[in-house]
Amino acid sequence: MWQRPSVRLCRPASFRDCVVGHVRCVQRRGVVILESLMVLLILVIGLLAVIEWSVVMLTHCGVTSAAAEGARVAARSVFVTSRQADTELAVQSILSAHGVAAVGAGGSVSVVLTDLGSSVRVTVTVPILNTGIPGLLGTLGFSLSGNSLQVSALASET
Repeated sequence: MWQRPSVRLCRPASFRDCVVGHVRCVQRRGVVILESLMVLLILVIGLLAVIEWSVVMLTHCGVTSAAAEGARVAARSVFVTSRQADTELAVQSILSAHGVAAVGAGGSVSVVLTDLGSSVRVTVTVPILNTGIPGLLGTLGFSLSGNSLQVSALASET
């Protein structure tokens, strides 16, 4: 009569045929679990990076719109003496709508107004700590703290 061999390698197609307590089957299952965990870890880190980068891009879009609004307000300002205050107020309203800390409320958001003759440039600098960026990869050594978003916008005076 035909007998089954006593030593059998466990291939994915033959897991059902393996003896449960067989040493090579258990080792192979351990390797598969370890490989799956490594791939899962890489996928989770990639997912967290995509989520964090999308929040950075959303915040950058908000800072860009705040700089553009500040430049528009500065270009249309009638009184040069109140131009800086009006610009900061416009930038603050847009940034607060995007969840960024206020300009004058202890935050270090800076609004720099430059008069170029017939046009006005507004530069808005926002530290990452003042934004709503979660820092999901900070525990893995990929931190954005200490960096800042800086956007300039130019508008023509009319």
